[in-house]
Amino acid sequence: MSILLIDIGNTLLKWALVEGQKNIGQVAFTSQGSFSENLSSSMIELCLKNSWGIEQIICSSVISIEQTNLVQTAFKETYPNTPWKQMNGLALIEKISTSYLIPAQLGSDRRAMIIAAQNLFPQKNALIVSAGTATTLDMITAQAHHLGGWILPGISLMKDSLMHGTGRLAMDSSVIENEYPIEIGIDTQSSINQGVLASQLGAIEIAKRYAEKKNIQLDLILLSGGNGKQLLNHQDHINQSIKSHYEDNLVLKGLMVWHQSD
Repeated sequence: MSILLIDIGNTLLKWALVEGQKNIGQVAFTSQGSFSENLSSSMIELCLKNSWGIEQIICSSVISIEQTNLVQTAFKETYPNTPWKQMNGLALIEKISTSYLIPAQLGSDRRAMIIAAQNLFPQKNALIVSAGTATTLDMITAQAHHLGGWILPGISLMKDSLMHGTGRLAMDSSVIENEYPIEIGIDTQSSINQGVLASQLGAIEIAKRYAEKKNIQLDLILLSGGNGKQLLNHQDHINQSIKSHYEDNLVLKGLMVWHQSD
């Protein structure tokens, strides 16, 4: 029997399959992938095609409650006896505390990443940076406490907002190159690309200064998400004093740790 992990984001549904019960902290995916459309039907079709016996479904979702319920209902129709377990901001709150005023309102994806980071890198002061549709930054201490974080538009969302919010800025769909160091733009497109990238890296730099102000010595910058590797490349170039590390599927790994900890 298998455990199906589902991370429903703003753009993709990411999934991973875990066969059997692993020891706490051991997260080894048998299979993994993602879908960008027809989320529930595509995932269910894949499960049926491979004859996967799903013992439990563990989910994180940042889309609306109504949309999430539609996905859950579709799975219930196909797997009526399979429990559906959905993470929220209170997951493992007794082990990883938070300064969030209303912990339940913390995004389940951010909570999952906090759990994964604490499991993968225990007793570390860490800045978690997830660079996807939105870019989120969360800070956790070596005492397993979440201080809080920031949310800002991701790289593509920033570029899209400029395209739709201005009348004369001509843009193309090219990816932002990994140029070292960050340069000042010398035409409209390079000004946009460099400005968007500078805003993402600038948020990380301000987070570092915030940590210093609070007398927190950061041990690690943990990056994830679709643009995480790009930010990692720049981070390694501009700052060697704090270790940077990229971890794929951080939300899914946090979901599995949460499930194992029950």
